[in-house]
Amino acid sequence: MIAPQPFFEPRGTPFSVLGRLRALSELGHEVDLVTYHIGRDVPVPNVRIFRTPRIGFIKSVKIGPSVPKLFLDVLVFAKTFQMLWNSKYDLLHTHEEASFFGVLLAKLFRLPHIYDMHSSPPQQLKNFEVTGFGPLVRLFEWIERRVVGSSNVVITICPALQDHVDQMQSAVPHVMIENVGSEIDLNVVPQGRMEEISRELSALGNRRIVLYAGTFEA
Repeated sequence: MIAPQPFFEPRGTPFSVLGRLRALSELGHEVDLVTYHIGRDVPVPNVRIFRTPRIGFIKSVKIGPSVPKLFLDVLVFAKTFQMLWNSKYDLLHTHEEASFFGVLLAKLFRLPHIYDMHSSPPQQLKNFEVTGFGPLVRLFEWIERRVVGSSNVVITICPALQDHVDQMQSAVPHVMIENVGSEIDLNVVPQGRMEEISRELSALGNRRIVLYAGTFEA
């Protein structure tokens, strides 16, 4: 499994990655995860975490496209290639932009490829105002269609993405697995942090609290 994100950090895609890993583990599968050097190890049975080499000047990665992610994704590609070359795997499961090189590596090593689609790359370029340059956006739209069409299965996380894949009129099977959090998972909260948060909130007294729950972006 290839996750080009800081794993684990308590935010969108890493939560999905953790959920996939736990589900696969419970089903009895063994998973090797390739991810960034940033993040905290979360123990999951039958899962090994392999991180890219540490880059001293990259200590965090913001959500969305960025220059640091480009550097880190090159390292993720190199690490993935090395592992595929040295070991035998049954399939390749990629998240987000790792699918760009995932489809190529899957063909090279003759493996089935699962694309875990958490967002639309060309839409991300617009949403995060990375670029409005039409030719570049159209290039990413073409790449997205090729990735979807070259995958064996596509996983989407919401109805909007499911409809987006439907509109591509691809014959590739695709299934929606929504990220629904029903409870706080204490296993992903650093030890002592819950008590610290409780003390901070208690110190506020009767003052109003504003809760930021994300962008609700589909």
